[in-house]
Amino acid sequence: MAKLNFLNLLCILVIAAPSFGQDYWDASLPMSDLISPVSMIVDEPVEDELRSDTQKALLDRIAKLEKANTEAAAAKKKLPSVTVNGAFQADAVTFSQSAESLDAHGDIQNGADFRRARLSAKGSIVENMNYFMQMDFGFFGRPTFTDLWTEFTDVPLLGKVRVGQWKQPFGLEVVSSYRYTTMMERSSTFQAFTPFRGIGVGFYDNSDDLNSTWAASCFRTGQDQFGGSLSTNGGNGLAGRLTHLMWYECEGENYLHLGGGYFLNSPPNNAARFRSIPEIFVGEFAPNGIGTSGQATPALANGTPFFVNTGLLVDTNNVQTYGLESLWVHGPLSVQAEGMAAVVDQSSLPTSLLSGGYATVGYFLTGEHRPYDRKAGAIDRVIPKANVTRCGGLGAWEIAARWSYIDLTDNLIRGGTMQNMTAGVNWYTNPYCKFVFNYVHSWADSPDFTGIGPGGPTFDNSRLVNNQTDAFALSCQLDF
Repeated sequence: MAKLNFLNLLCILVIAAPSFGQDYWDASLPMSDLISPVSMIVDEPVEDELRSDTQKALLDRIAKLEKANTEAAAAKKKLPSVTVNGAFQADAVTFSQSAESLDAHGDIQNGADFRRARLSAKGSIVENMNYFMQMDFGFFGRPTFTDLWTEFTDVPLLGKVRVGQWKQPFGLEVVSSYRYTTMMERSSTFQAFTPFRGIGVGFYDNSDDLNSTWAASCFRTGQDQFGGSLSTNGGNGLAGRLTHLMWYECEGENYLHLGGGYFLNSPPNNAARFRSIPEIFVGEFAPNGIGTSGQATPALANGTPFFVNTGLLVDTNNVQTYGLESLWVHGPLSVQAEGMAAVVDQSSLPTSLLSGGYATVGYFLTGEHRPYDRKAGAIDRVIPKANVTRCGGLGAWEIAARWSYIDLTDNLIRGGTMQNMTAGVNWYTNPYCKFVFNYVHSWADSPDFTGIGPGGPTFDNSRLVNNQTDAFALSCQLDF
């Protein structure tokens, strides 16, 4: 009995040894050196059964450790690393306008376009340094910088420190990829109130139990399509976000996410603007003259106009925007909501409050759920239970509805108000491809459209036109 207890103790020490002060077993040690002490004991006939079980467990453990050690060594040799990704969205939109809508916005054209067409590269330079570079060939500017950053990992107290241009930490729709949104476009509050991308420096991290995330950044505001921002007066911003999972159960099929954010903007040259589209967009690049080749060069962007627009607000010292966010998932049902309020401080005018919010409900008819990225506090990729293949499979089918409201009118600011109701159907043929149908009905009190000037559409903000517009849209999305 004493021998058996001693043998058990010895085996436990050998198997558990890697846990004490080292990550991997030293693969340079000969296998015989590791197992011979136990083998000499368990070779005795009286211990045949114990020997067999012990040796098998010990050999399995050693094999796993040797494999981990080999993979870690191989990974070090492969740096710098690179992974190439891409994505596109092809959209088609048809509009139906009331007489008042024609008066407020002009004749909105139907059309089709590539809403996004992106290529990116990401990887690691060294063990504690990552990078990401992404270009969009469909957005205004063609091509345009989207994300372009490097970051240091495992920084004491801060977690990860990032430098460059990326989506700033404010709002669930901002930090979540467009690839995983329920509707074709983000809500009306997104374009009006959030900082989205900017060039700067920031940090982010998460708790050890993955239930909380936090992030903060300092960056330039008012950047162009290539990340540039030029102004001596203003042009700086701060953003911060904090999230927490109230519960996370059933391997992510049941959870409640809550969060809050803050965005301080000192606008470039003390001038700010708030505006938004009716949660759908289609456009084209019009030629800006034709040379002797006869080939037109795209320069001007035509497309769906802003339905609410404050115009340029001069003498704006700063804008403080507060946001609250939530996402509840219970099996195939998801409810997502955000609310935002922007306090506009102007030197010569009263302080004004602009606000908005939305609520989205989605339901998977085929039983999937909306996944969650616990390290980022963001929505993740939908995984169908059965991909569409030649042998069958329905993919994932989701029905959804969204209501949104935005109010850009207060005191002397008269940017209008807008409500949108969107109904949608999503078909995920596999995790990387989906087809979307959206119907949008928009009610708006919009500034009166007066024509097209040298700087684009012109409006009479002293007159708000009550109008209604319908949009029918289809989208095909693919990423890899």
